[in-house]
Amino acid sequence: MRILNKNLNSKKKVTVIGGGIIGLATACRLAQDRFDVTLIDANKSKNRASIATAGIIGGSSVIPWANDHLWKKIPSMVLSKDGPLKVKLPLPKDFMSFIFKSHKAGSNFEISKSSKGLAELGLKGWVEWQSLLKPHRKLRRFFTQNGCLLYYSDNDEYLNEIENNHLRRKRGMKIRNLKTKDLFLKIPQTCDKKPSGTLILKAGHLSDPLKFQDSLTKELKKKGVKKIFARANSFELIENKIKNVITNKGKIICDYVIICSGTGGKDLAKELGSKVSMIPAWGTSIILKKPEIKIKLPILIEKKGFAIVPNSNDLRVAGLVQVGGKTNNRNMKFENILLNQVKKIFGSFKYKGIASATGARPLTSDSLPVVGRSPYFKNAFFNFGHGHWGMTHAPVCANIISNLIRKRKNKINIKPYDISRFN
Repeated sequence: MRILNKNLNSKKKVTVIGGGIIGLATACRLAQDRFDVTLIDANKSKNRASIATAGIIGGSSVIPWANDHLWKKIPSMVLSKDGPLKVKLPLPKDFMSFIFKSHKAGSNFEISKSSKGLAELGLKGWVEWQSLLKPHRKLRRFFTQNGCLLYYSDNDEYLNEIENNHLRRKRGMKIRNLKTKDLFLKIPQTCDKKPSGTLILKAGHLSDPLKFQDSLTKELKKKGVKKIFARANSFELIENKIKNVITNKGKIICDYVIICSGTGGKDLAKELGSKVSMIPAWGTSIILKKPEIKIKLPILIEKKGFAIVPNSNDLRVAGLVQVGGKTNNRNMKFENILLNQVKKIFGSFKYKGIASATGARPLTSDSLPVVGRSPYFKNAFFNFGHGHWGMTHAPVCANIISNLIRKRKNKINIKPYDISRFN
């Protein structure tokens, strides 16, 4: 019976819209399940969220970005010269509606509900990546599981994180508080006199997210996945099914369609009659080439909203977010802000050069992604809106989509991610 299903799957054409990490993981799983997969990638210029990722897997993945604590910090974040949040005109469409819904989602009850939904995805990310890449063992060399460090420069910062750490433990994260002497063993080059930290034990990072994505793309090509650089604009619909995906380069016939197009998912979902409360937020990251600083695990500075991550022989710094504006151009001011965050911890240091990247992160108003079947078209599925947790969520949500198509029961409750919650 299983063989028959595989033969049947081989005849089914699946179109995955979106060539970022979510689309790649989804295409990988469906190709392994013997579907005929076509991957549509509109971002040949590489301005997707995955280009500016920190590459952390399972770090702070149970804390919704929409929460009461963050709302209190936003004014200081925006007004601070070196703050992690910038606001520019023009603002995104439906911005005020998004703000209202986000504020509502930041209530204690909603935080609890959102954190539970995030935990279902975030705590499984590392294990599911290893499972997904089992046929591609060479790609597993990019993954390092040394944990993830929440860094506090003083005791006041630590005290402000007690509630979040309580929530992390409640949701099943394995964490351990570090005293100053323990922290010095982890990052001996810090120049803070009395730092402390919280170690997230079952977390890790990608040594080079971009090389990993390029390598995964090549592996998928070997497995028969067809990649097309085109922009999906709409669909040819017959009754309650999608017949063709209409792109700027022609039509693509399909049996199933999975929308994994990040910030573009909102407009494509609208084409299928579904609303999503979501805005793009431009994230910036830098790569410091061969710095004098050597760290073995990612460092999250929660108060400032920045991450410092090992990147092979380099150092990756991410976290600055711009809401509004329309640009993915290099911004020297943003680069300096990120660089200064590293210097605040490690002091002055030498490095060989600097590179930067900017990508649009899709933020939903309740912090949860959109994953599941279209309520109106039975062969259409959604997998987008993962914010800054795409690397962690990707393999888990790829499995969810595969199970839905194959009519297999998912082991987790996927109702919190259903697109109908925005209606």
